[in-house]
Amino acid sequence: MKNKKLIKYTSRDFDSIKSDLVDHAKRYYPNSYNDFREGSFGSMMFDSVAYVGDILSFYLDYQVNESFLETSIEYDNIRRHAKRNGYNFYGRPSAYGIATFYVLIPAASSGLGPDSNYLLRVKTGTKINSSTGTTFMLTEDVDFGDPKNEVVVARVDETTGRPTYYAVRATGQVKSGTLFRTNLTIGAFQRFRRERIGPSSINEIISVYDAEGHRYYQVDYLSQNTVFIEVTNKDAASDGVRSLMKPFVVPRRFIIEQDSTGTYMVFGHGSDDEADTQINVADPSSVALKLTGKNYITDTAFDPTKLLDTNKLGVAPQSTTLTIVYGANNGDDVNVPSNSLNSVKELIYEYPDSSLVNPVQASFVLSTLEVTNDQRIIGNTPTPSPDEIRVRSYGAYAAQNRAVTREDYESYIYLMPPKFGSIKRAGVINDPSSSNRKLSLYLVSEDNSGNLQLANDTLKQNVKTWLNRNKMLNDSIDIYDPYIVNVGFTFYVSVESTYDKQVVLNDCFNTLNNMFSDKMYIGEPLYVANIYKELNKLEGIIDVQNVIFNIKNAANYASSPISLQELMSSDGTFLKAPKNAVLEIKFPNLDIKGIAR
Repeated sequence: MKNKKLIKYTSRDFDSIKSDLVDHAKRYYPNSYNDFREGSFGSMMFDSVAYVGDILSFYLDYQVNESFLETSIEYDNIRRHAKRNGYNFYGRPSAYGIATFYVLIPAASSGLGPDSNYLLRVKTGTKINSSTGTTFMLTEDVDFGDPKNEVVVARVDETTGRPTYYAVRATGQVKSGTLFRTNLTIGAFQRFRRERIGPSSINEIISVYDAEGHRYYQVDYLSQNTVFIEVTNKDAASDGVRSLMKPFVVPRRFIIEQDSTGTYMVFGHGSDDEADTQINVADPSSVALKLTGKNYITDTAFDPTKLLDTNKLGVAPQSTTLTIVYGANNGDDVNVPSNSLNSVKELIYEYPDSSLVNPVQASFVLSTLEVTNDQRIIGNTPTPSPDEIRVRSYGAYAAQNRAVTREDYESYIYLMPPKFGSIKRAGVINDPSSSNRKLSLYLVSEDNSGNLQLANDTLKQNVKTWLNRNKMLNDSIDIYDPYIVNVGFTFYVSVESTYDKQVVLNDCFNTLNNMFSDKMYIGEPLYVANIYKELNKLEGIIDVQNVIFNIKNAANYASSPISLQELMSSDGTFLKAPKNAVLEIKFPNLDIKGIAR
């Protein structure tokens, strides 16, 4: 029996694979082949095999690395890994704010107050233009007949002095973006059907209906068969609660998947004749015990799994047409400064009773309608970087859809759906002196240029509403604006005499710009040693001699009472940001200076 040939498995690059092939030939085929010249046919074969082996080794390593969140580099794969951990984002977030409307209303016949017949209601869905080109939509009705509105005399009769027109001021919430409608033709039944509905910029699915009038609901997971919907509260006038939340069984449901190629809807595997529409929404208080006057599901012990029981994973559409309405921003930068809203693009309105208004007068009222925004409208942030997704993913996995620790709260904020806006950085501080858990939450957003700015009131309210879903019962949350401290620094480096100083400085600036491209977190310190380490890696640098920091307080920078002495550590090795402050190098090209010696 011939001896088994020795094979080396440790070589994985071109040179080592070729070297092993040559050694193999010399060892086992000394009498058959001995021409190892570079230009020989054998050398060509060795090169070809080593070439293929190197490629296979590379792609094997690449695919293995892409299988883990820590080592993935492809953005879509990072998103998929993050989704498995509970962190999912899709679409560019909408910017939210308050729009202020003004209109002239004719005076009542008595002259005291505006004529109530002309107090129109601007309806949800009205589109508004801004001076920046961004389109906004009204997310709630604006009722000029609301007694809380501000009313002032606008015009008077020159003869009698009686008011002829009143100016009425009303406000309503707006968000960036436009509604789109698309139709999907669905063929024969297919298990776990996956359909593309539009681009990857979609940030909200408004509604999905089939041709038969059945509605499909978006859920987090296909195993989720119950959602909470808003129902108008008939007693809203007395108890002050506008809507009620009711559990609702949704046999027709879908989840959203999104990557660089577009946005997709994924359905379950149930057919239409298997719709689990009769599933009861179990109430533990009524099914746990056999009490008089109580309903119960079984005659045996209560089974908690009944609360989530489903074996269909939702009904998949078949032989129909789906009408889908979704929202998406009409640009990448949709944050706008104050006084940017300037006109109504598509007005949806109604009068209390159209039969009681004069058409000419009504037309004049509409022509006087004006809109603006007293505060900034913000909430949109650039797409998170791979490192940001990783950090948020780890936090979401640890939080498990409940907010207990400080880290849970911060992670849960980043999970807020993009239709409600987006927070760039969040920080939570616990007050140990309070009897209950009193938490101070600090939030910052970004402007169109990617610079930090304070969150507006609407975005703060959305965050508070979002946190109330899963916060601890005894936790109280107060939302504050943190201090934004704009800093800069000058570095001094020694350059080898054989190198061009300007070229080396350019390399330094590029390195530092990349280093500070991601915004720092609230309370995160800035270590001087990291600057030294990155600069000393560059070719041509002998040594980094010094780094001197300064505070930026000019007109284009944030105003902060914090001094450099308060930030600098006693040994001068780092800038220590307070827990209610965030450090920012706002304009790296201007705020970072360098001197080569």
